[in-house]
Amino acid sequence: MPRKVYVLDTSAVIAGFVPGLVKAEQVTVQEVLEEARDLCSKLELETAVVAGKVKVVSPSREALDEIRREVIQTGDVVSAVDVKLLALTLDLKRAGDEPELMTDDYAIQNLASLFGLPYQRIAMPGIKEVLRWEMVCPACDRRYPPPAPRCEVCGSRLVRRPRR
Repeated sequence: MPRKVYVLDTSAVIAGFVPGLVKAEQVTVQEVLEEARDLCSKLELETAVVAGKVKVVSPSREALDEIRREVIQTGDVVSAVDVKLLALTLDLKRAGDEPELMTDDYAIQNLASLFGLPYQRIAMPGIKEVLRWEMVCPACDRRYPPPAPRCEVCGSRLVRRPRR
């Protein structure tokens, strides 16, 4: 029987998820502990880690590379920590576990949806639709796949927009 595992993002703890109170196993990456800056969130996370209720785990290189490739292709803007959380969730799913990424971060939710990774929001309403992005020239309206920085025709700096 697969084990239920919650993967904790900093936004979940800040939004009110209390690590260690649920019966499911809970994991996170080291950088989440460093991201938690407000005293309450930091203490909750560190206490849960010391008590053995939250484990700090590193994702595999393969999952990291796969998530990074998808981030480039979709044009989503996420931090290195977000990539690690998604990769950890992917590793757990492939290992036969039932992971659930606990996050209020819309970009993480978008990528989790693209990978078929379950997530749970805490305080925010969550994404309404999955987006893929494109780069658009504001001067001549030409479109490019991410992560193109400048228009090849007029040289203008491209802006990121949802693909229609």
